[in-house]
Amino acid sequence: MSNYNKKTLHFKDVKFPDIVFKYRSATNENHLRFIKNREVFFAAPSMFEDVKDCKISTRYDLMTDEEAFSFAMKLSNGVNPHFTLLQHMEDSAKWVHSKIYKKPEFYDSYIKFVNEAYDKRRGILSLTANPCLQRLWEKYADHGKGICIGYNSRIMFQKFGGGGEVIYVDELPLIMPDPIMDDIEGFHKTVFFKERKWDFEEEYRSTKFFTKDATIKDRRIQLPKNAFNCIILGQNIENRDEIIRLVKKYIGNIPIYEQESFCK
Repeated sequence: MSNYNKKTLHFKDVKFPDIVFKYRSATNENHLRFIKNREVFFAAPSMFEDVKDCKISTRYDLMTDEEAFSFAMKLSNGVNPHFTLLQHMEDSAKWVHSKIYKKPEFYDSYIKFVNEAYDKRRGILSLTANPCLQRLWEKYADHGKGICIGYNSRIMFQKFGGGGEVIYVDELPLIMPDPIMDDIEGFHKTVFFKERKWDFEEEYRSTKFFTKDATIKDRRIQLPKNAFNCIILGQNIENRDEIIRLVKKYIGNIPIYEQESFCK
C-alpha cells in the first residue's frame, strides 16, 4: 500500500478547474437557499441516488491472521490504553483466534453499524466541471427550467479545506482496515471512486466530517460572496427576472448568462 499515489485532497496540492458548477432548481425553496443564503449543502451518503456512493464496505473478513493481529493491536491500544504490551498481545491473539470478524452475522451487523454512524457524520458536496451537460440540466435543474451556479473553485475549496476529482472505474476498489490500508487511502477510495456509469456527471466534490450527528442545519454551509463566479439561466427558465433580482440582492453583481448562448 505504500506505493499508492495518495491525494491529500488539500486545495494547495490538487489541480482544479477554475470554476466548478452546481445545477439547481429555480423554484425549489431549498435550492434557492444556494442564492438567498449563499449556502451549499453537504449531503449524507444515504441521500444519494447511487446506492454504492460512499458505501464501499471495509473488508475486515478478508484479513489474514497476521493482518487481523495488527488491526486488533491498534484497536486494543485505542480501547485499552492502560494495558501493558503483553496484555495487548494476549487480548489481540484471543480476538484473532475467535475469527469473529469472519462470521457473517457479526460482520454484517458491524458494517451496518459503521455505515449508519458514517452516514450521520459525513457530508458530501457534489459539483461538476461542466456547465453544459444537457443530461444534468434535465436531471438536476428541472429540465432546463433551473439554473447552474458557478463557483470560484480555489475560494470554495480553501474554505472547506480541500476537495477532489471523482475517479470513475469499472469495479469499485477494495477497502481494507487501517493499518493494513492507510486511512487516507481508504478514505479517498471510498469517497472519490464511483462506478463508470456515472462518468457523465464529470464530478468534483468536497467532503466534511461532523464531530456529532449532523442536522440539516449543520449541513448547510454559507459561502462568502467572492466564492460565486457566475449564474447560468436554463433555456426553459420561467422566472428569469426573479432569479436575476435574487442574485443581485443576495450575491451581488456577478455575470449572469443564458444557457443557449453560454453553451454554444
